[in-house]
Amino acid sequence: MKLGQPVEAILAHPVYADNRLVLPEGARLQGSVVSLEADRDLRNDARLNADFTPYHRPTVTFASVTLPDGTKIPLSTMPSSDGAPAIHLTPAANKRSSLVAMGVESVKGWISSTKDALFSPGLGDRMVQLFYRQLPYHPERIQEGTMWTCELREPVPVPETTANAVNAVLPAGHAMPVSQNSENKNLQLHAYLDQELSSADAKVGERFQATVAEPVFGSDHSLIVPQGALLVGRITRAKPAKSFHRDGKLRFDFRQLQIPGGTQEQIVGSLNGMDAKGGTSLKMDSEGGVQSQQPGKVIAPLILTVLASRPLSDDWSAQGGAAVGSNGMGLIGRVVGITAASRNLAAGIGFYGAGVSVYRRWLRHGKDLTFPKDNRIDIEVSERLGRQLSQR
Repeated sequence: MKLGQPVEAILAHPVYADNRLVLPEGARLQGSVVSLEADRDLRNDARLNADFTPYHRPTVTFASVTLPDGTKIPLSTMPSSDGAPAIHLTPAANKRSSLVAMGVESVKGWISSTKDALFSPGLGDRMVQLFYRQLPYHPERIQEGTMWTCELREPVPVPETTANAVNAVLPAGHAMPVSQNSENKNLQLHAYLDQELSSADAKVGERFQATVAEPVFGSDHSLIVPQGALLVGRITRAKPAKSFHRDGKLRFDFRQLQIPGGTQEQIVGSLNGMDAKGGTSLKMDSEGGVQSQQPGKVIAPLILTVLASRPLSDDWSAQGGAAVGSNGMGLIGRVVGITAASRNLAAGIGFYGAGVSVYRRWLRHGKDLTFPKDNRIDIEVSERLGRQLSQR
């Protein structure tokens, strides 16, 4: 990763203007890295694993977008430095569990996350990342699947013929995200937060707004909710992060929909999905609440402790035991543990790794739950409102 490095990205969500699609999902963006800022938090965390790479946070801008038909449109975006791997969260099934069942679910979650790391798309990129993390110094790279949220410097002129062609070939189910019979099912709205929400400073009862990103049409092609409508939300639970890895908690819902032109509708809307950067450590419950999850919080330190104790066992072998036990400092730890042929040194390196794992998962200060400005969210609006809006 270096200044001026080309960056190619795929538009994750469609862009609408005046309730018409202008940039479809999947359009390709071309840009470059314009600056590199020292990432001190990542550097300090990496040094615990004997990784002395001077990590940076890249800032990127995009200069053009290529539509699926090959049309290239120039644009200019504001610099964005919020890039991070992202996933789309959806609500989990609603089920009550005993303490034992919760422990079993925790183990299953760790197994599932391990399975995803091995078999989900992008394995090659993750293997490179894993290999790099074992080295004391390595090249920096932008991880595959990194997502940026960018704002345009100025309006983008999309040719009328191109806009018409995009809308003509768009599948009906995509242009009209509501079901064929909107009177019988809840409305699904896609929106962007107008401000940052964080468990660090949010107060219960505090209000905020989100802007509807995609228009919602009825089965007769009538406009139900226009793009640009405002959703008024309310914080229902806020708890800042605390010591001993107690992460922050945040929950909110939506109570009002403001249609351009002055119309206001009282609604009952709940979070039904969202894009989460670095979201592998987050989960959404059946009621739309988002909280941190910690797969391997117990299992990982336990496994590392058992491995660290292997060099001290009676059947210890110099090379094998050292290789198994000295896994606390990446490649440096393994090389030192094997070449020194000392069971105490190998075990010491291994116990250091187990201690770092315990610190990261149990002792250090928790992280606040933060939804940045322009974070994309999905809101499910009650069936009753769907009928009211469709009958206006």
